Amino acid sequence: MTGFCRPLGFVLAGFLMLGLGRGLQAQEVQLLYDEGGVFSGEKYVTVAHSDAKGTVPPDTGTVRGADRLYLAVRPVGEWAFDIEDKQRLRQITPVQDTSTLSPETLTLIEGEEGARAAVMGIPKSQIDWMTPIVCQHPADTTGGLALNERYAPGYFSLRRAYRTGRRLLRDGAPLKAIDALRPFHDAVEPTFSFVPEARALLDTASAKVLDQTRSRFRALREDLVEEPGADGLARLDSFRVRLDSVRTVLTSYADARPEARTEVRTRIEDLMQSTNQLGKNVRSTYRRKTLRIFMRGTYENPKLPLYLGALTQILLHPETALEASGLQVDRLRPSLLRQPRHSELQKQLDARGWDSEFREVVQLVNENIHERREVFGEEIMESLRLRRPAAHQPYYEIVAAMNAVLAGDQARFTEAWGRALEKVTDLALLNDMEQWRLASELPPEDVSGRARTLAEEARSHRRAGELGAAEDRLQLAARLAEPYAPLYYELGQVKQARGDTSAARQDFLRARELDSSYAAPEVEVLRHLVAQKKYETALSRADSLLQQQSYWLLYLPKARTLMKQARYAEARDVLRGRCEPLNDESYALYALLAKTYVGMEVWDGVQWAVQQAEALSPRRSVFVEHMAAVRATAAERDLSLTEAAGDSMSVEELREHADTTRGIGTVGGGDDP
Repeated sequence: MTGFCRPLGFVLAGFLMLGLGRGLQAQEVQLLYDEGGVFSGEKYVTVAHSDAKGTVPPDTGTVRGADRLYLAVRPVGEWAFDIEDKQRLRQITPVQDTSTLSPETLTLIEGEEGARAAVMGIPKSQIDWMTPIVCQHPADTTGGLALNERYAPGYFSLRRAYRTGRRLLRDGAPLKAIDALRPFHDAVEPTFSFVPEARALLDTASAKVLDQTRSRFRALREDLVEEPGADGLARLDSFRVRLDSVRTVLTSYADARPEARTEVRTRIEDLMQSTNQLGKNVRSTYRRKTLRIFMRGTYENPKLPLYLGALTQILLHPETALEASGLQVDRLRPSLLRQPRHSELQKQLDARGWDSEFREVVQLVNENIHERREVFGEEIMESLRLRRPAAHQPYYEIVAAMNAVLAGDQARFTEAWGRALEKVTDLALLNDMEQWRLASELPPEDVSGRARTLAEEARSHRRAGELGAAEDRLQLAARLAEPYAPLYYELGQVKQARGDTSAARQDFLRARELDSSYAAPEVEVLRHLVAQKKYETALSRADSLLQQQSYWLLYLPKARTLMKQARYAEARDVLRGRCEPLNDESYALYALLAKTYVGMEVWDGVQWAVQQAEALSPRRSVFVEHMAAVRATAAERDLSLTEAAGDSMSVEELREHADTTRGIGTVGGGDDP
């Protein structure tokens, strides 16, 4: 290859480049004209910037005055163009970036020994003088710019495939080599010298792929049989995906090779069957191991409440309910936990390395839903119901309600759902339950896609602390989906976060107006009234609500209101007589009871309540503060909460003693329904 440069005037100087992969200085490139392979030697030509006569380099003044840009093509070596070469020369395509240039003229320059040059003329109107010219050809040769493949059709593409396959096999990628050698799966004509070697490469690569795949399967089987687990099952799933890829590639190869077809297909099918059987065996073993958490574990094991909490969030996700018509339980999607509203649950699963195992649980539940129309079967449900200590949320009741939905038993659903609503102690979970129920009862078209999008945008803005933007979007979303009360509840929460409690209360009341059974907004209103010291209003409203809905979350603010008024005996009656029977696994319940007993100066009761609380979690900061106040009061009076009289008494005896001390065993004030 040769090259030179010369100033071409103020328009051209330094910018015009002819060739592939060269610097701006290159003004001449060498291109492969023909490679005969088994037929003849190679021929090359050079392409250079010239004038109309083929002079290289051209005179600057001549270039300026001409109406065309000229390229001279010259044979390299002792040969010349003939008239038949004109058609071959037209295969050279000058290109600037993505713009193809179209030569108007192609002239052979005759010499004493034949045509030693051909000149292409391109109108200057096509030229971008700031962009190099690259010469291309459809053959896309690797050794230069090929011209007509007249003597060897497909030679260059086949040679490239052969060289690529050989390199991949050498680099330890036999499956990719088989794919690269795909042009050789079928018979190739003409038979170039490298074709037999390419077919031999295919056979070698095929054997290596099968051997490697079998070795990986054996190693995986040994690991899984020894220790079945979520990570191993994930590895098996990855292996199955790879095996599908292997089958796809090798099937194409085997179909074109009758002599290899039977062996290749037999080995692939054996691997597929062995992999499927291993998957069934290991999954069955692992699930039995996993389900022991549900069948024989306790809620003190952090896995069980975390898994049930995550399952509950997926079961109650309102998006799935909004897509349905009527109460339904559809296939669970663990990806829903990746949404920001459930980020804390997902973080816990990830941090403890339990995400894979939890997904196995979800897969089992999905199979139950599809095949048996139940979330969990009778054995697990009985275990969840009888487990002690009990769950701090009504997980059993929620799953029982979902089983009833799947069975089409409306009466059983209503009974289980009502018990769950009564027992729930977490306002967010109560809202999820009610939101799911409300979404299920609305026709899907009532909450438009636009309203959903706006609501999701609002949640993103709220998480980012952009409360103004969140409020604007929720205002519009709530109007677009007016029958759907939860959007007004969310709007009220945003206004509450901004400190506008009066406006927030109006939105909570609006949500309640849209659905009279929607309790979450009422809980917020009661909390506002207590915070504003409107105790009589709060008591009156609580009693009115409790006539319709005997919820733990409505009794608790009533008890707190009575405590604020120093009506400790009545507060104790609400906490012991109403809240505790509904859910006795609440730290908040026993923290308030401890403070109530302090007010009543029933120190055995204080000690019992403190002991009960210490065994429970989670703990909201406000109730931890209540407990700290109780401890401070005990310390001031030099009373021990761990060694006081009554330490040796059983829980049952402590409860009985607390009920009869100072005559507070009767219900006071008639405040409870």
